[in-house]
Amino acid sequence: MTRRPNSFLFLAQLTLVATFFAYVPAYAENANNKELETYAKSPTLTQKTILFTPPKGWKPVEASALSPAVKAMVVGNGEHEYPPSINLATEEYSGTLKEYLKIIKSINQAQGTEWKDLGIIRTEAGSANLSQVDSKTEWGDVRMMHVILLKDGTVYILTATSLKEEFPKFYRDFFSSMSSLRFQK
Repeated sequence: MTRRPNSFLFLAQLTLVATFFAYVPAYAENANNKELETYAKSPTLTQKTILFTPPKGWKPVEASALSPAVKAMVVGNGEHEYPPSINLATEEYSGTLKEYLKIIKSINQAQGTEWKDLGIIRTEAGSANLSQVDSKTEWGDVRMMHVILLKDGTVYILTATSLKEEFPKFYRDFFSSMSSLRFQK
């Protein structure tokens, strides 16, 4: 039997960003901005490190300001109050990627949010699913793109978010970071 995905990961991506705004942005002072590392144990109890390369000049957010499911987050500079961001979340899941995506689609439909499956994206960690969600917030229309990778019973979700009107400006940076998702033992 497969476990239903943690609703936080997709339904509360906006909550994550809203929570981030509730804090004075807590940027990591001495963080290496070339690679962000996060650790996730697989069911085989081997330690894996998942990395992604954030856009140049983006600032990492202190881990203490993030939800426990979110392992890393970087924030860039936008033209408006709502800054672009990329975050990496993980959760354990025992089903298939296809089952996971079907559940995510139904959760978004239940909330009246359109979820689009954009197909496969090649990352350094392997082939993953690319999806998109547009949502209305108090800051305006927001676009989120998710890279969803399932490996060894863990779902890795790399989410790039910005105001919809600014998304084209950040697309190349987002795509580069999404493609850079990789494992290091």
